[in-house]
Amino acid sequence: MCSAANRAGSCRMLCLGLFLINLEITIVSTAQVSITDEFDAFSQGSWIITAYLITYISGIVIWAKLSDLFGRKLVVLALLIFTAFSGGCAAAQTMVQLIVCRALQGIGGAGTYSLSILIYYELVPSGKYPMYTAISTSVIALATCLGPLLGGVITERASWRWVFLMNVPPGVITAAILFLTIPFNFPHQGRPDMHDQRSIRSTKAVDFPGVFLMLAALALIITGFEQAASLLTWTSATVLAPICISVCLWGAFLFAEWRASRPSSRTEPMFPWRFAQNRVMIGLILMSLTTGSVMVTCIFQLPIRYQVVGGLDPLEAGVRLIPISACGPLGASIGAVFARNERIPPLYLAFAGELMQIIGLVVLSQGTADNPEWHGGIYAIEVVTGLGFGLCIASATLLTPFIVGKKDLAVGSATPVQFRFLGSAMLVSIVTAVGNRFVRDGLLSSGMLAPAQIAAIFESSATIDALPGNLQALVRGYFIEGFNLQMRITLGLAVASVFCTAIMWQKTQIRCP
Repeated sequence: MCSAANRAGSCRMLCLGLFLINLEITIVSTAQVSITDEFDAFSQGSWIITAYLITYISGIVIWAKLSDLFGRKLVVLALLIFTAFSGGCAAAQTMVQLIVCRALQGIGGAGTYSLSILIYYELVPSGKYPMYTAISTSVIALATCLGPLLGGVITERASWRWVFLMNVPPGVITAAILFLTIPFNFPHQGRPDMHDQRSIRSTKAVDFPGVFLMLAALALIITGFEQAASLLTWTSATVLAPICISVCLWGAFLFAEWRASRPSSRTEPMFPWRFAQNRVMIGLILMSLTTGSVMVTCIFQLPIRYQVVGGLDPLEAGVRLIPISACGPLGASIGAVFARNERIPPLYLAFAGELMQIIGLVVLSQGTADNPEWHGGIYAIEVVTGLGFGLCIASATLLTPFIVGKKDLAVGSATPVQFRFLGSAMLVSIVTAVGNRFVRDGLLSSGMLAPAQIAAIFESSATIDALPGNLQALVRGYFIEGFNLQMRITLGLAVASVFCTAIMWQKTQIRCP
């Protein structure tokens, strides 16, 4: 067993690792305009977040399964990969270099997230799950929500490159301390028989077909949506081809996992087929897919809206997100406290969180050009939406260890997280594609701007400030209508999340001990 000192040190460093890798998902939202303006690639801006999410999503379950075979200390390797390519992002000289480094950074981020949550479950007794869930979910929510604010401060006061470079010193220190405090072969330290048994079957047990099919399916479906976001038509071959191939690969992946889950198979499946036969687990996956994507989309789109429509600088856009930054982790803590002290079923807390997200999105989809911030009411809206997000993430985290068995804890804890970020990547790509298309078509139909001027706007948003006053108002008006459309799409997914959560309904609800 770990000593009390090692356990405390590991938990602190795991929290720091979780903070760093979740911060990277949203910190670029306020830095994105500055980055794309420097590289003249505004229409490709969503690649900065989705390149990270593609490998982040793909790797979460893979790292969890590999840790079953090679031990949880792989978290140190994952954190070092994340740290190294954070430095690579800071040194990027072209948009392509930045996107590649973001993708490699996401590989390390996936392992850090997946194994940190898993180690938490194995370090503490089940009676303390609510307390540690409050801590970990608050750290995750705080990082997710603070990202835009920190990105704005850094971009305004220094260079956007520090958004990535700031990860390097704490990343190295955290990896070193985790290397010293996590026992070798954890959680089977002191049991050489387990180590020998796993070493013999490790390589043969890896589900290589599942790994390949999952990576390819995720990468292709997100690439298809990203191509649409780059102002290509939905019927373009470069949009439809990767999406259609991805659908086929998902079918092949499910078939491969069904075969790997048979009793005669010696392969450890990436997605045990018993998950597909567990109604409550399916509900948890779908709830994670829908609720998580709503919040990440809001945090990603709001700063862009503030800068493009409101003409604010990155710091001012980040300040506008302070209410959501504070209320996200607050909602997660409130949810964990109510689940533990009042023994309220986490499922009820999820319903409450989803209702709050729906209320926030209804208002966010009603902006007008002459009243872009609803006379300051945006802050109250962000409070409601942030609290709802916190309740949802706490509920999913609390439910996971009680839905999956101990045998499936590694993959079971990683799968909902993977689908949460899969939904985020897909929704960000979809709303970006729809919004960009709406704005471009509207400006073309207005006849007020030449095609070359419209193309320049989608290369650099700074072009808007150089237009005459009447044309600036026209362009910003179309952008805010495009934003409203994006929020209505997101609202539809928020409503769907209620029905997904209802799938988990049981006669006797799960309560924390």
